[in-house]
Amino acid sequence: MRNEIFVNVAPRETRVAVREQDQIIELHIERAQDRRVVNNCYLGKVTRVLPGMQAAFVDIGLERAGFLYVADYRSDLDDPSDGNGSSSGNGKSSNGGGGRRRAAAAQRGAGAQIQDVLEEGREILVQVSKEPLGTKGARITSRISLAGRHLVLMPSAQRVGVSRRIEGDRERRRLRSIVEKHRPRDLGFIVRTVSHGVSEADIKADIEYLTHLWADVQERRAAATEAPSLVYEEPPLRVRILRDLVSHETKQIVVDDPDGYGEMQNFVQKFMAAPRPRITLHKGDRPLFEAQRIESEIDQGLGRKVWLKSGGYLIIDQSEALTAIDVNTGRFTGGKSKNLEETILKTNLEAVREIVHQLRFRNIGGLIILDLIDMEIAANREKVYRSLLDALKEDKAKVNLQKISDLGLIEMTRKRTSENLVQQLCEPCPTCEGTGYVQSPETISQRVLRQLPRSAQFLRSPTLIVNTHPTVSSVLLGEEADSIEQIAKAIDRKVEIRPNPSFHQEQFEISAA
Repeated sequence: MRNEIFVNVAPRETRVAVREQDQIIELHIERAQDRRVVNNCYLGKVTRVLPGMQAAFVDIGLERAGFLYVADYRSDLDDPSDGNGSSSGNGKSSNGGGGRRRAAAAQRGAGAQIQDVLEEGREILVQVSKEPLGTKGARITSRISLAGRHLVLMPSAQRVGVSRRIEGDRERRRLRSIVEKHRPRDLGFIVRTVSHGVSEADIKADIEYLTHLWADVQERRAAATEAPSLVYEEPPLRVRILRDLVSHETKQIVVDDPDGYGEMQNFVQKFMAAPRPRITLHKGDRPLFEAQRIESEIDQGLGRKVWLKSGGYLIIDQSEALTAIDVNTGRFTGGKSKNLEETILKTNLEAVREIVHQLRFRNIGGLIILDLIDMEIAANREKVYRSLLDALKEDKAKVNLQKISDLGLIEMTRKRTSENLVQQLCEPCPTCEGTGYVQSPETISQRVLRQLPRSAQFLRSPTLIVNTHPTVSSVLLGEEADSIEQIAKAIDRKVEIRPNPSFHQEQFEISAA
């Protein structure tokens, strides 16, 4: 599908928006203080081996150690004698006779035990497959892969694979033969879905780019004198988009920074075959994202409610465990629909298309529950399910989808490799601490009433001062005034209520005068 790409470069932040059919479908943000680490390669050191979890922690130089499952470990690139890898740079080989046994165990894949293939202190080459999220460290793998525009280099595979999404045996054979013709014999490649229909020149350019990249990784690993050490870092966002997002369907790329423009032009000339994408430098008086109405779309993308054109709406609730999306008819009364079932069908069909847009735009991953409006007719449920499948074809993220349940729910998962839009741009509310709620003034006033007799037992003063938020004070001085008076008589003290605007609504303090 035809698209446009807009690149906003600031001193410490880069934003990239992808527009299709006059709608922003993807937004990527990179900040200097938290550059993404997915796909970075490190020479790491094993710090703990956990037989009970069949995993190991590996120090890769980040705040938290990386987490390596045994199924994600192969020794191919750790053995300097196999022709693919190199030594760790400190003159020590970790593969003697025991190393060869560990290598053989690692090659067996799922049958290997982590304690048989790794030990503490071992230096291994790993790649980050999932960003650190929350309190979790990065997910890592030793199955190294380097992505290009049309291909993925797999140093340990030594074969050519073709994406299952590329249909047609003739096209699959064509692509495979081109890669076989130009690839180095000791390197494997996977043909990406976006390669469908591309020219031999494009494929050849990608092979040359990735081969050069892998040679650089090997050189940097050989030069590393200690672990942990970074041996490959993903290019900045403004360059990655040329590799990951640009295709022959890209109508234009607009960037608002002269230095970024020069860097992108250099990459295009060096690594991309003709016809090359057109990159233009934004020179308008208004900022690029404002001129293209992208800022307003970003603001809407942070909202909980999303209106549909028909008048229905979605409610998107994100939590650490899952994301729930609820579909409602809202103001939609059916229009020309003949009955309620038809109205519900139209709303659900519009909703699933918008849901896919929101998943991509907000970068929502993990477990997702879609609560559709209940449909009585099985054929209608099938229509909505098929419509959702069709919309998901445009989504590059890996998705697993279940059929609509009897309760009108769809369970799905979407691969999560980085923070979603809300996590990137927002932080938990200091008032509600992320719950979305605060206790009401009436609730807090009752807590004050329960606490007063207990406080009187150890505060030796004829007067007790109660400091509360003004909304709570108004309840205590109004509808609970009689309760305060009764408690004051019971404890034989004077009770004085003092509003304090600096207090949190749930905060109160009882002290001696």
